[in-house]
Parts: sequence; C-alpha cells; structure tokens
Amino acid sequence: MSYSIKYKELFSVKILHRYFLDKGTEKFSMMAEAERLKQLGDYNFQSAVSIVPTAKTHQKMNGRKLIFRTHSAGFTVWSKVAELDDKETFIALDDDLFFTFIIQTKHALFYNYTDLKLENIGKTYYMANRALVTESNNFPLIDTAGSNSHIDEGFILSAEAEKNELEKLGVGEQSNMLGIIRIFMQGAENSLSVTTTQGKLRVTPREFEVVFKNRNSFWRYLFDKDQTVTAADNVMIENGDAKQLVTKTEQPLTQHGFISVKLANKELPNPDVRSITPGTSNKYYSEIYM
Repeated sequence: MSYSIKYKELFSVKILHRYFLDKGTEKFSMMAEAERLKQLGDYNFQSAVSIVPTAKTHQKMNGRKLIFRTHSAGFTVWSKVAELDDKETFIALDDDLFFTFIIQTKHALFYNYTDLKLENIGKTYYMANRALVTESNNFPLIDTAGSNSHIDEGFILSAEAEKNELEKLGVGEQSNMLGIIRIFMQGAENSLSVTTTQGKLRVTPREFEVVFKNRNSFWRYLFDKDQTVTAADNVMIENGDAKQLVTKTEQPLTQHGFISVKLANKELPNPDVRSITPGTSNKYYSEIYM
C-alpha cells in the first residue's frame, strides 16, 4: 500500500505596511478589490521588515513536521497531516504549544515612515493570540485578517516582560528587533485559536494580521527667498518666516500616489522619508528644500 506525503496550512500571518499599500490619501482598506490586488501585486513586506522564527521555534517545528514559508504579504506555517485523516496533524499539537517569530527592521528609515513614536525605538512590541500573565488585562491581542486596526504603543511590553522575553533569545535574534509575534494553538478566545477544540486542523485556516500604519507629518517647505501666501493656499507661513512654509494639516507619507499641495495655484513636491523632525505634542515634520 502506498500513500503520498501531504501538507495542509496550519495558520498564516499577514504583514501589511500602509506606507507601501496606501496611495496618497487613498487608504488600502478603502480601495476597490481590483485596486487592492494591484497594490498587493507590487508589495513585499520584506522591504520594511524580516520575519525570523526563533531557534527554539525551529526545533519545535522540525520535531512536529511543520514548515515555515514566507511570501510577499507575510508567512504561512504548514503541517504534515495524518495518513488516514487529513484533518489531523501528523503529530498532535498541544493546546499550549506556541511558536515565536522575531520581527526585525531592515533599515533605519523604517521609523521615519511608520506611525510609531521615535522615542520608543528599541522597545519591544508583542503581538500574540494570548496575553502574557505579566501584562495588564487590557493588553491588546493580535488581530485576525480584515480587522483594519494597526500596531501602536499599546503593544509595547512592560520592562519586566521585555527582560523575560529577551533572556529567551540569542544575541543575533535581538539584532534590529522590533517585536515578537507569538501564536498559540489555542488562543485567548476561539476566534484566535489555530486548531479546533478537538485539536484538529480548521476547514478555513486561521489568518492573523499585523498592520503598520504609515506616518502622517506636516510638510515644511524651506525657500531661499520670501514667499507670498494667501488663504487659498494649502500652506501657511511658519513662525513669521516667509521663507518657511508648512502645510495647514498633516499629510500621509506613502510610497505611491501624489498629494496635491498648492502655493499660488502651483503644485509643491511631496517629501521623501529621509527627513523626519519631531515637534511638540507628538507632531512630526517632513522638510523639503526648494
């Protein structure tokens, strides 16, 4: 009697960054399906971050005939299934079994275009389907796909929890680390559980989602001579200096699209993400030399 080795999806995690997916002021979540697919077709999360299973997770997965695979919008974990029942994993997965993945930033500009406070660089964000016992009862959990929420400062671990988590990691795993994704087989609630209550594979695999919001900033235009500004313009004189103009409202930073900012009925350029200056009251400024 012969049989083929078969794998089925256990769960997946989407890694979405709106700097790459939004288009000017048009939000990815509000786009028509065809436009969303087009944006995803040009998208690769590894432009911003990398996802690495920890060494301990590698061991767990290898011992349970599981496979980790990345794709342009995130990663998927696959399980070898039982010979006689493809709803059962080849090796049983306990309810408390979990896998840990490290999110590492690829370059320093990540914080320029990501809506995370610059003063929190170096702190650890924790995204899991169960909260740690060291954290408050309202510590947020990872979302499932389509929730349209995003990672913010609420996901930062307490000092005690961060110390405990870092002690579990190797030095290389901590390099450029932004945070941790941890997925338990049984989550804090059924909607976040990977396996069924009987420990079997779901008909529709659980899909989690980690979304990073793009940063909004005021756009500051620096001229070499005084400018004349009227009420109809999208910019105003800043601090009484007619060589220094700033947008009246914050604008989103995106890789694609163009946002119209006019002075004397002429379009001003959109900024790149190389220059971000923090101001007061959690405001940020993108500077453009004219």
